[in-house]
Amino acid sequence: MPAKPSGEIKTKIVRQPQKNGDIYILERQTIYDPDKKYNKVLSSKLIAKIPKGEKDPVPTRPKRSKATKSDTETKIVSAKRMHVGMMDIIDHIGKVSGIDDAVYASTDIGTAQKIISLARYLLATNGQSLPGIQTWQFNHPLPYEDGISEDVYHNLFVQVGLDESLQQSFFQKRCESLSVEDALAYDSSTISVYSENQNDARFGFNKAHDGLKTIKLLTLYSIDSRQPIAFTKQPGNLPDVISVTNAIKQLTALGVNTTEIVTDNGYYSEQNLSELLQAGFDFITLAKISLKWIRPEIDRHMEALDDFRTICPFDHATHGVTVVLMQEFKKIRKYSNHKNGAEKGSEETFKRRIYLHIYFNKSRQTDDKTALDDDLYELKTLLESGTAIEDLAPAAQEKASKYFTVKRWGGKITATANNKAIKDANKYHGYFALVSNKEKDPFECLRKYRKRETIESFFEAEKQHADGTRARVWYTDTLRGRMFVQFISLCYYEYFSEEIRKLKAVLDSEINSGNLKSEDLKTTKKLRTWVNNTPLYLQLQWFDTVEQVEISTKLRSRRWNTEITSCDALYLEKIGLNQE
Repeated sequence: MPAKPSGEIKTKIVRQPQKNGDIYILERQTIYDPDKKYNKVLSSKLIAKIPKGEKDPVPTRPKRSKATKSDTETKIVSAKRMHVGMMDIIDHIGKVSGIDDAVYASTDIGTAQKIISLARYLLATNGQSLPGIQTWQFNHPLPYEDGISEDVYHNLFVQVGLDESLQQSFFQKRCESLSVEDALAYDSSTISVYSENQNDARFGFNKAHDGLKTIKLLTLYSIDSRQPIAFTKQPGNLPDVISVTNAIKQLTALGVNTTEIVTDNGYYSEQNLSELLQAGFDFITLAKISLKWIRPEIDRHMEALDDFRTICPFDHATHGVTVVLMQEFKKIRKYSNHKNGAEKGSEETFKRRIYLHIYFNKSRQTDDKTALDDDLYELKTLLESGTAIEDLAPAAQEKASKYFTVKRWGGKITATANNKAIKDANKYHGYFALVSNKEKDPFECLRKYRKRETIESFFEAEKQHADGTRARVWYTDTLRGRMFVQFISLCYYEYFSEEIRKLKAVLDSEINSGNLKSEDLKTTKKLRTWVNNTPLYLQLQWFDTVEQVEISTKLRSRRWNTEITSCDALYLEKIGLNQE
């Protein structure tokens, strides 16, 4: 009678010859299967082998253990692919301009890093909306490394909007960079608002003409360094002219007392000139030629303004003369004077020497006359089609009353032109006037005033490159914080724009000098063509293709040497980004 199977697992060593002559030594585990009546192999493990022609066995290498989850996570964190070329340029801009230092000096390091990171995102993406930063930051290095989410930047806007000390501290740092000869342009722009929670949003003059309520952004801008210095906001229905007093107070508080202020005619009033004079500021402002003390001077100097000797040296279509006047201004006493009995709050007069610069431009005269003719013809058509004067816009109502007499004959309406009024208006087309208490020369005054127009390009950049067309936040303080971050981004943009303008001048000079070698001249010409035909945003995007796998000085050095062209290298050298 056969023995009963024990059911135990048996382990034995077996030798298994291979076709190549090697002999594998296996550790095999078996168990007897009573149904099939043979030993069943449970496992077979290779523990050694005897190479062909050898006698001694050689142990086999143990299998590599599988990586643990923690090991895998560590490797993923340490391996990064980042777009660093563009961000290196922006980092360079922030450092050499002093903008980053001013932000860091105005608040704690975490808040500063968030502000700078958002400002750099707006510059790098040409003003893309902020939700996009949540994915964009994964492959673009930013100062704030903990990650910026929608909650993070919303809370930042609230914090910054309530922290007036942070904002004014930054503005003060900007003012410290001004030179004695710097002139500041002062102007406004409007931001359209959908939110009903913005208390400053009012119906007023809307430069976008979209019918929405607006908030007014008022900016001080250095026309010499092409840099924004400070800003404030006010309700959209307040006229520009009443904001000058607050601008004077803000500048005085920031330590600026002698700067020249340049404005257009929206800010002209004798009260504003009085305030500027009392505060010790110099000024240039465009004044309305209809003023009672300016119109007679134009009449007296019409012949001189048609004289060859009054031609502007840098604009031959413009003639200019200067009239020196002792102008009387009014002021309200801030303090009592016991010696002469003057009471606080009483009105006094004082006189100051004022330079009235009168200009005439023949081309402007033609354009103004054509524009008036077009407006009046359109207005005449509206009136004769049955549109009541009361239904017109306020400006159109004023023109209709001044230039037309409307009569009805049965069902027919006629609008008869007031030819004398039109002739009187055309008489002064082409004339304009600047008023200053400092600039004696009419053409130096005109040169500075025209440089004021650079602030218009700043407002255009604010709307096109910093997502400033709409408020995009619900509350007033949050908007103030958002506007501050946009302001930092615009500081970057304006500084970089000025550097590129300088670069163009340098390239032109080097090409025209004749001192460059053939290969260098070819590269320089290629760079000049590229810079002249490539917008600022696309210049940055060009370098966004430069990638880095790890953050390392050696890798960075290798990157710039091997992954950019000679033209790219020259560009980086010229903007001051020296590579190691």
